[in-house]
Amino acid sequence: MPREIKTKSTFGTVRIDHFSPPLPEGTPKGINVVLSFEEALKLHIGLMQILGKLNGYNRNTKDGKASAVNLCIFTDANRITINEDKVKDIDPVKTPRKKA
Repeated sequence: MPREIKTKSTFGTVRIDHFSPPLPEGTPKGINVVLSFEEALKLHIGLMQILGKLNGYNRNTKDGKASAVNLCIFTDANRITINEDKVKDIDPVKTPRKKA
């Protein structure tokens, strides 16, 4: 009997610099945003375009290091816009790893 092939359940994680506006007390710890394949491709293309623009900045400068991507989610219109922004903290404190 063949072994079951392992499949990925997640395809990476990223650290968020900040939420704007701040999340209210009682906000769920996790919120799923489900996209169709076609809409996910649009998101991918939009991210590639803005990352190409941000990659043109000089990362040796304060402004270059602070460059960021802002994903603005409009819950009333079921839309996500991809915008240029700045991080609040250029050198974020890394989250300590949990001990096993």
